[in-house]
Amino acid sequence: MAAKVNSTAIRRVNRVRLFHALREHPNSSQTDLQRLTGLDRGTTSLVVAQLLEEGLITRGEAAYPGRVGRPETALNISPAAGIFVGARLEPRQIRIISTNLAGEPLSRLDLQGSNDIYQAIARFRNGLQEIIRESGPAQVVRGIGVGIPGLMDREGRLVLAPNLGWRGVLIHPLLQEGLETPVYVDNDANAAAMAERLFGACKGSSHFVYLSCHSGLGAGLFLDGRLYRGARGFSGEIGHVTAVPEGRACGCGKWGCVETYVSEGGILRTLAERGRFLASLAEVADAARGRDEVALEVLSEAGRWLGLALATLVNLYNPEMVVLGGTLATVFPFLEEALHRTLDIHVLGPLREGLRVILSPLGAEVVPMGGIALAMDGFISAPHLEPGLRPAHG
Repeated sequence: MAAKVNSTAIRRVNRVRLFHALREHPNSSQTDLQRLTGLDRGTTSLVVAQLLEEGLITRGEAAYPGRVGRPETALNISPAAGIFVGARLEPRQIRIISTNLAGEPLSRLDLQGSNDIYQAIARFRNGLQEIIRESGPAQVVRGIGVGIPGLMDREGRLVLAPNLGWRGVLIHPLLQEGLETPVYVDNDANAAAMAERLFGACKGSSHFVYLSCHSGLGAGLFLDGRLYRGARGFSGEIGHVTAVPEGRACGCGKWGCVETYVSEGGILRTLAERGRFLASLAEVADAARGRDEVALEVLSEAGRWLGLALATLVNLYNPEMVVLGGTLATVFPFLEEALHRTLDIHVLGPLREGLRVILSPLGAEVVPMGGIALAMDGFISAPHLEPGLRPAHG
């Protein structure tokens, strides 16, 4: 049994490796793929033959016309092989994206969210049907991925989302109900980290942290080339590192959590306590650009708190890159100096050396594209699934 399991796992790894090599290097020949993946000729031929048989890739014209020797045809992921759908589900907004199997966006849809989790899911399901129609009704949906802010366990249960009022909801069955297409759901920071790995700034990185800031603060950890979820799936809750013992009350039920000072709500609260009543981080950024001393001071403090929390992660896990996403991108230029100064002070020298801190190039679409990454990972690593799965239409 062990040999069979190991053989199956190896075939899955080879399939995933070759698919992503072709996705990142379209118009590759079979020889190119062998070089890119490090697989031997026989294994490369076998995986290519399987993907051709399943209709997931196509052969085209010669990859290098005019080259001396036997011509090799170019291989590409088939544009007619199906689509993936990815989404970010939260109370304020539901954003849905569809892509082809190579991860290239086809259609986008924004919907109003809801504080009622069941209403939010109902709106998502309606939007799902709409975006599938916009992407081409003849297209097969190969997978659906959803990122949700909150603690998600390995069974797809939303255990706790303290800033949203959602908790104890078995999300996955609600999303999967009535759909034949597999649905994958994860914490939004984990999903975003996968998006950065497949489509964003971390394509070549095996050790990085994605930091997400919206209503709260969370982190997705990529360690040794794999997303680290922890024993029950709850890793990366950097927002609940204690910044101020017995400080502000947090929605998680604890006190002094760093997100109560660094999240959008935390920054706006600090400003209000100092007489600046602003409605969003966009307004805070405008005030900072206008050299408002209180806004600049509060953002510098937020950079210090964020730097302290990140220093803990860097000292523990030694990433080569930290990618910041979410609403903090709006004010990052005004807290960046304090953030780096704090990292310089609190991170061990050898771990600080070469550490890059950058903004996510995927912007507001990082979590929906994380949903695409979840769906792609599930589909490509599960070759036993029968092709032709489609969402049920009600």
